[in-house]
Amino acid sequence: MDKIIGRKLDGRYEITELIGIGGMAEVYKAVDLLENRTVAVKILKNEYADNDDFVRRFRNESKAIAVLSHPNIVKIYDVGFSDKIQFIVMEYIDGITLKEFMEQQGALKWKDSVHFITQILRALQHAHDRGIVHRDIKPQNIMLFPDGTIKVMDFGIARFAREEGKTMSDKAIGSVHYISPEQARGDITDEKSDIYSVGVMLYEMLTGVKPFDGDTPIAVALMHMQTTPRRPKRINDSIPDGLDEIVMRAMQKDASKRYQSASEMIKDIEDFKRDPSMVFEYDLPAAENESEEKTQYFDKPSDEKEADRKPRHMSEDDKPRKRRKPEPEYEEYDDDDDDDDDEEEEVSKSSYFVVALTAIAAAVIIIVAVFIAIVVAKEFTNGGTTQTQPMVDLVGRDFNEMRSRYEDSFSLVVEKEEYNPDFPAGTIISHSPKKDSPIMVGNSEVRAVVSKGARMVNVPNTYTIEANTATSMIEGQGLKYSLVMQNSDEEANHVIKTDPERNTLVEVGSTVLVYVSLGPEEYDIVMPDVVGMELVEAVQLLEGKGFTVVSEKEDSVAPANEVTAQSIPPTDEEGEPNIVNPKQTVIITYSSGEVPTTTQNITFTVPEGLDGPAVFNAYVGGNLSGTTTIDNIGYVATINIPVKGQEIQKVVVETVTEDGHAHKVAEYNVDFNTGAITETEFDSDLLRTLYPAQAATTSETEELIEIIPDVPFETDFVDPADIINPGGGFWDNIGGN
Repeated sequence: MDKIIGRKLDGRYEITELIGIGGMAEVYKAVDLLENRTVAVKILKNEYADNDDFVRRFRNESKAIAVLSHPNIVKIYDVGFSDKIQFIVMEYIDGITLKEFMEQQGALKWKDSVHFITQILRALQHAHDRGIVHRDIKPQNIMLFPDGTIKVMDFGIARFAREEGKTMSDKAIGSVHYISPEQARGDITDEKSDIYSVGVMLYEMLTGVKPFDGDTPIAVALMHMQTTPRRPKRINDSIPDGLDEIVMRAMQKDASKRYQSASEMIKDIEDFKRDPSMVFEYDLPAAENESEEKTQYFDKPSDEKEADRKPRHMSEDDKPRKRRKPEPEYEEYDDDDDDDDDEEEEVSKSSYFVVALTAIAAAVIIIVAVFIAIVVAKEFTNGGTTQTQPMVDLVGRDFNEMRSRYEDSFSLVVEKEEYNPDFPAGTIISHSPKKDSPIMVGNSEVRAVVSKGARMVNVPNTYTIEANTATSMIEGQGLKYSLVMQNSDEEANHVIKTDPERNTLVEVGSTVLVYVSLGPEEYDIVMPDVVGMELVEAVQLLEGKGFTVVSEKEDSVAPANEVTAQSIPPTDEEGEPNIVNPKQTVIITYSSGEVPTTTQNITFTVPEGLDGPAVFNAYVGGNLSGTTTIDNIGYVATINIPVKGQEIQKVVVETVTEDGHAHKVAEYNVDFNTGAITETEFDSDLLRTLYPAQAATTSETEELIEIIPDVPFETDFVDPADIINPGGGFWDNIGGN
């Protein structure tokens, strides 16, 4: 078992599994325990850990990629060089490599190829602007997300371009199929080396084949240095001319004739995307022994001399203008015809060559005549009985079976194979000659187009992806889709599943059912009664039913953590079960376990006939808890004394007279939890004794009567104290006059 798996690097990165092995490092999947996320950890192999050169290169990689931050470059989170382990922590990519995708698809559509290569170029431009050359661009180092996003990874042999004077070692680093000529030679490389590798990748995307292949890496490297590849359009004639030129310019052997930067190549690609019919008129070399059969188009005659045309790689002002392919009325010109005309012109300069050429022509005519005579003689030898028959209909029949059945009548060969959903694999789609056409028995070749069956593609993995993105991915595979909306715990408008399931092989054009979430189903429930439950139990119950729970602690006589109240009651005003929607917040109050201190009011009625200022004190457990001061006890009907306490306590009320003496007046039992107050003792006679009312004199009463002669006055309901003390209400009733 791998000893690395299960380890925690720096006490933070827990290694879970090995996911990749490179030339000098191994890549593991890990969990970042601090950030709670999945990451990839690249660890230098043990056999290289003691090699100073490898360690230096590994650390250079760390320094290089640490300064890169771009949406098309794999993110680097951390680096570590401790415990004899050299490692880099990077973004974990849940996708496939561009290499795997190309192997699945074969030649890509040019629009998809341009989409991918533009993202790669943007990533490289970001790196080049910071002095970093990748030097190992290949499909294996490009990650592809399901939504078509590209991320460049593994700047494993990247180094700072500004470190001049440092050449490569005696062996070329990087994949030999994508290596630049200067890299193969061991020369100093710069960003134009990456441009060449991008060109090779674009070539392979468009054609399905590599520009160079051979039995050994050395043979392939030599081809990169010495051989001009076939034009992509010669392999796949659906490639637009302008894009063909872009590929070939990126792959120029001479670095000075390539695009000088990734942004310059992006500019040409953007121009081409706006007008796919355009051509650039670059001066590009032809492949060795490549037949120039394609028609060449030229502009209408002008005074401009061909010698005045400037190559594309010159300065911006000198660059040739891009143009559309000319209309058919423009002159078609064949390079091979040019060569023939030149030869005839030279021959005409010498009669000697004319005579020689005439003799050769005569010899050819004689040979042809002899051949015809032999054929005619053979026909007569056979009795002149060459037989013909009408061609049978082979459409829809098995190719191998028909070849065996009719092998004596004609030779059946495969002209090409193609995908066709209407014909099973191995059956004949069409053939030439067609049905009923005359053929010579035993001496005819019939070319057949054979079906490869329906083109099969994988249903893309769109689970948990937003619906619009998912349907675009499905359509990108040549599939149709039908949406099925249903409630689910999955986030609303995100894919739950597909039918057929993800990664299932299906025919192009078939329909995929896409199940899209409406979010969890909403419904009303009976509000649970959680009062009296343990806090944890109550929270689990409420959250399980969909409520958002907020808990608040308060002092209570209830046991610690017991729920004492809830903001949404379990019953309504009529005492019926409370039906509520659980998509709301409920506040539950729970006990702290601390006995609460509450305030209660001691209230008693003042007996009649009292007078004078008074002070009342209330004692709880022998300690003063509340005081009330009265200016004149004769003016109040009740006295209220607030007191604080816990649980059940005896409260004693005393009054303090003007001479400073305290006298017990009353005693109460108070339940500070429930608020119940029981009077156990009250001495009203003592109050009358301590605060007696003062009677008014006869002279004072007569004086008042004289002052107010017109007001009826009856002494049986008027308190003399009110007469003596004008503030006692009597004066208020008569307006104070």
